[in-house]
Amino acid sequence: MKKHRLFALSLALIMTLLTACGGPAESTSPVDSQLPVSDGSNPDPASSVKLTLGTSSVGGSVYITGSGWANVINNAMSGKYEITAEQTGGSPANAALIESGECDMGIISTDVLYGAYTGTAAWANGSKFVKPLAVFTCDKPNLCPFTLAGSGIETLHDLDGKRVGLGQKSSSIDGTFTAIFEKMGITPAQIYNDTWAATITALKDGLIDAIVVQSPDPWPSLVELEATNDVSMIQMTDEELSVIKEMFPYYDYSGIQAGTYKANADFDIKTLCQWSVVAASADLSEQAVYDLCEATFNNYDDLALVNNALKLAVPENAAKVPVEWHPGAQRWYEEHSITLQEPIEGLYPQD
Repeated sequence: MKKHRLFALSLALIMTLLTACGGPAESTSPVDSQLPVSDGSNPDPASSVKLTLGTSSVGGSVYITGSGWANVINNAMSGKYEITAEQTGGSPANAALIESGECDMGIISTDVLYGAYTGTAAWANGSKFVKPLAVFTCDKPNLCPFTLAGSGIETLHDLDGKRVGLGQKSSSIDGTFTAIFEKMGITPAQIYNDTWAATITALKDGLIDAIVVQSPDPWPSLVELEATNDVSMIQMTDEELSVIKEMFPYYDYSGIQAGTYKANADFDIKTLCQWSVVAASADLSEQAVYDLCEATFNNYDDLALVNNALKLAVPENAAKVPVEWHPGAQRWYEEHSITLQEPIEGLYPQD
């Protein structure tokens, strides 16, 4: 498949986030002219429109979501579209790959869209992205700080002077909480950046004191940790939650239900969440995105079997996310009486 030169303004850091992702099918121009004409007989696979979807590393929850969605839609569309789920460096990489034309679609969280549209994310290198546009919701990760029992850490402010794991360098949670700590006057002794598996091991071995993750409930790595270690949840105060929401308006108030983890067996935890969406390039035609919405919502029962993330792929959830939607998605929602919110500041392309 033809490869295109990566978006020049993404450069250094974003390149470390990316794994090779196939370029768009034949061109980055709108695909209306590519749509195969059916005479009612079995479609010719060679005539299908080929699209690439950026996900994350193989085995990760986002990869499972993306590959599962692609498989269901490929079967449902009977050769009209052929979607390939590509391994990438995750949400920031997917935004950059869509912007550069390397991928047609990708799974992107709202914090990454905010950093991309405003150009404020470190990996955006000052460039304001304009191409990634939302199509449908597919995940709702909660903020979840935790530590080992007996650490004495109860709130975010207790992390001052402590060693905190924030996942890989320049991941969305790393950038977000580095800014939050600075705003709150919290100075960790160390920000530990590594894979989540290595970060969990570092906590177990006493190399770090706490972890902050952003994940749908329950986070499998935390469930696995609780099988061998006593864990204590770090509960953010109302003031801490308010500061975060004011800093990052794409967050919404949420909760981790009692019993989600052993550590909160009999009490709910107040937290914040954001949404993830499947986004499509502005270069992808209105009709193509409309068709993909139709196929997605018509095949919800199959998608819901893939994982919990795709159980959130229902039309009504789109009305809860104040982002810029692709014109093809907007048309589908309007025709089905779904009223979309106006995007909030920072969640639409900054022309």
